[in-house]
Amino acid sequence: MDNKYKQLFKKQKSDRREVKRTDKRSVTGEEVIFIFEKILEGWKTIRIFNTIIQLNPNSSVDKKKVETIATGNCKVYPSELSEDKYNYYLLIREKVYSFHEKAKLSGENIKI
Repeated sequence: MDNKYKQLFKKQKSDRREVKRTDKRSVTGEEVIFIFEKILEGWKTIRIFNTIIQLNPNSSVDKKKVETIATGNCKVYPSELSEDKYNYYLLIREKVYSFHEKAKLSGENIKI
C-alpha cells in the first residue's frame, strides 16, 4: 500500500515540475527545435531571435533565452511534442552538444 502512494506522489511531483519548467521556459518545443537547427546551420543568436519574432510576433522568447537554448541547455518534455518530433529533438540536441564540444576542443571561440 505504501509503495502505491509513493509512486503516485512521484508521478504528481514530476508532473508539477514539468509544468513549472515549461511555463518558466516560455518557449515552445517547436521553437527549441528551430533554434537548434539554426545553430547547426551557423546562424548567430540575434538572427535566430529576429527570425522567430518576425515569424511569430506573439512569441514570448527573448534574446537571452535564445542564447541559453543555443548551447543545448534546454529540456523539452515528451508531452510537448509528437513522438517523432521528440525523437528528432533528442537527436538534434546531441548534435548541438557535440557541435559545441568540438569547437571547445579545437580551441575555437564560438560567438553566440
